[in-house]
Amino acid sequence: MRTCTRLLTVVAALLLLGAAAAFASGGKGESAAPAAKPMMEISFANWDIANSFPADKADPMKAYFEDKFKITIKPVAVTWGDADEKLNIWAASGQLPDVIGAIATVGDGRYFQWIQDKVIRALPADLSAYPNVSKYVKIPEVKAYDVDGKTYVLPRMTYEDSSWWCMDRGIIARADWMQKLKISEPATKDDFIRMCVRFAKEDPDGNGKDDTVGVTPVGVWIFYSQCFTNYGFTDHRWIKDTDGKYRLGDTTRGALELMKFIRELYQKGGLDPDFATNAADGSTARNAFAGGRAGVLLRQVSPKHMNILATDWAKLQPDKPFTQNVKILHPFPVAGKNYEIFVEKAYWSESYINSAVDDAKLKRILELYDYMYSKEGILFTQYGFLGQDYKMVNGEVSLLKKNADGKPAIGGDLYPLSAGGFNYMVVWPGDLLQYVDPSIPKAIRDVTVAERDYRLANWKKPAIDWQVQAINVPEKQAMTIDVGADWTQFIRDTSGKSEEEMYQAMLAKWKANGYDATVEAVTAAAKKMGK
Repeated sequence: MRTCTRLLTVVAALLLLGAAAAFASGGKGESAAPAAKPMMEISFANWDIANSFPADKADPMKAYFEDKFKITIKPVAVTWGDADEKLNIWAASGQLPDVIGAIATVGDGRYFQWIQDKVIRALPADLSAYPNVSKYVKIPEVKAYDVDGKTYVLPRMTYEDSSWWCMDRGIIARADWMQKLKISEPATKDDFIRMCVRFAKEDPDGNGKDDTVGVTPVGVWIFYSQCFTNYGFTDHRWIKDTDGKYRLGDTTRGALELMKFIRELYQKGGLDPDFATNAADGSTARNAFAGGRAGVLLRQVSPKHMNILATDWAKLQPDKPFTQNVKILHPFPVAGKNYEIFVEKAYWSESYINSAVDDAKLKRILELYDYMYSKEGILFTQYGFLGQDYKMVNGEVSLLKKNADGKPAIGGDLYPLSAGGFNYMVVWPGDLLQYVDPSIPKAIRDVTVAERDYRLANWKKPAIDWQVQAINVPEKQAMTIDVGADWTQFIRDTSGKSEEEMYQAMLAKWKANGYDATVEAVTAAAKKMGK
């Protein structure tokens, strides 16, 4: 009740301020109230968005948004598992929602096909009325994907500085196990393998059982997606190779050298034998480490992700303080190779506007996005109402409420809209704010800030050109290769073939599925661009 009263008070105050401004301007017809802006229903699809709008619970945050923008929000439910299928069906049948979130399609075949088929509409050329929208659609990673000079992408921002993606890959180890077994931080490949084998075979938890593993990954992709930055660039992005041709980093000889190391780790017993069946959401690996079964976890090491791991750890190993028993390891040096960080676009995934949306509705959508891109909007959706749920102290957020367990309460603890998918439809506020988020323990933030700063000072940023990534050639859309599945087979292969033979067989398979033709087409297109 107090929240609703406060909301009404705020709205009334804003109305009074608006009336006073009109009077002060000396405009004509001051005695007549301006025509009320009509409400407009807008449908939004996004992962988990339905949880932002439970039918049985009033939400002051939802009421604020709907009143501020004079919209009625219609959530369209999709999940991580069915979003692509549903969106494809709706696009084919003309049933897409007004705003299509829950999608990371920029640059792929569907993206260009939707533009060609006029499934989605371009943004206005003049975005001066929406300064935050204008700011983010002008970044190179968005402009690279313009088609015929028009922008179709509303980026879901993850970081203001894309180099901060460097912390989305990392090696987390049991510091207490290292101390017990008298293991120093690995300085060579052999050191690393020996450490992981000992974690698997020397009962580091002291329970007298053979129930531990050395390394467990959140997914096969993390092996080559710049977790081991010491092998140069090996990620799934087009990058200029030594012969001047553009190839995917995870198909190169540099990737082969990295995967030879992973294969050796597997053969000697240092890698979880069941690594290939770990759940795609990372929960299998995370629970293995948090529950005391794994000695090394390959996963994101940013504050938000370390805090998730620490929360799981506290439930499964409450007697062992998290920050005192784990450490982030740096990969061992590899001769002739640079340490190259993981880099992604400043956004991960995006929104599109249905071509059936008229100009009046588009205006409301852009007003909403402009606010949710703003600092005020990000703080609001993440923490709630200023002065009620949080305050600013010397430029930093101070949370005013606590949960039942005594931990600081953020917006998701207080308001359904913030807890569900609407909160992260426009930006990822939990990622943008994680280094200053007071709900994340300071000890975790301090460790991760130090690690981030070390990486940015000492490791190299790979030469990824977003215009090259955006090249649209038929060969790219026709190519059908599954690099992760092929490297998994390489790691586990027991045929007795040499590693070179297996690699040559992979190259032949990729060629048969259009990879070589795509390399030539992408390289030719890049050369025309002067790349």
